[in-house]
Amino acid sequence: MNNKYIITGAPGTGKTSIINALKKKGYSCSEEISRKIIREEIANHGDALPWKNLVTFSQKVIALRKVQHTNVPQAKTHFFDRGIIDVIAYLKHDKIAINDDIIEIAKQFPYNNTVFYTPIWEEIYKNDSERKEDILSAKNIENVLLTTYHSFGYTLVEVPKLKVNERTAFILSKI
Repeated sequence: MNNKYIITGAPGTGKTSIINALKKKGYSCSEEISRKIIREEIANHGDALPWKNLVTFSQKVIALRKVQHTNVPQAKTHFFDRGIIDVIAYLKHDKIAINDDIIEIAKQFPYNNTVFYTPIWEEIYKNDSERKEDILSAKNIENVLLTTYHSFGYTLVEVPKLKVNERTAFILSKI
């Protein structure tokens, strides 16, 4: 059985808070790597930023997500703050052609068929220097994420809008 679970969703929907709560409970987790790349690119005056050069940014994200996927403990349940398919969804959202290599990578690095998604939650949504999408764009991203995961055969489970510990308990009850 594949014990690699994704928590996905539009920006600002509480994924990272859930990952942090799962870590505190002793679960093996991989953090969202997009923010790390964005911080490094800004510090180095690079252009591999989602709002400047989404293709180059996406290549960096995919490379690091492959490493994350490969390096997780095999016998333990592991949670990812987003997965490789998220990259495909973001490219689709920006109407960038998806090449066959990216599709193959997504197939070569599978996750558990159950994918948890955190729905748009306007009350907790906020922008910052690394999250520039407005709420309308976030809603559009959510739609593309859901259809992209479905197109790869994943089953999406909506995480209820509850306190973080309750969201975490909900996810754990479904694995």
